[in-house]
Amino acid sequence: MVSPQVAKLGNIEGLQDSNFSLPDGQAFLLKNEGNEDVYLEVTPAGMDDGTFIETRLYPGWNPEIIKAVKQTSLSNVKLKWGY
Repeated sequence: MVSPQVAKLGNIEGLQDSNFSLPDGQAFLLKNEGNEDVYLEVTPAGMDDGTFIETRLYPGWNPEIIKAVKQTSLSNVKLKWGY
């Protein structure tokens, strides 16, 4: 179980149209607001831009610190970012 302290958060929208990252390049945590695991490609905070790995996002806050989420065709994904 992850219990992060988050001071800022927001919704991740538009993943069907483009990749998601914060405008200032800030790394963030992901919260899966759905009831099922979701498999997405993300860029971990320490990796080069444009390098994506597949990860499993459990419901709730996930432990990976990331800087980008890759565009996906999945339409029922409810995610929040936070840091």
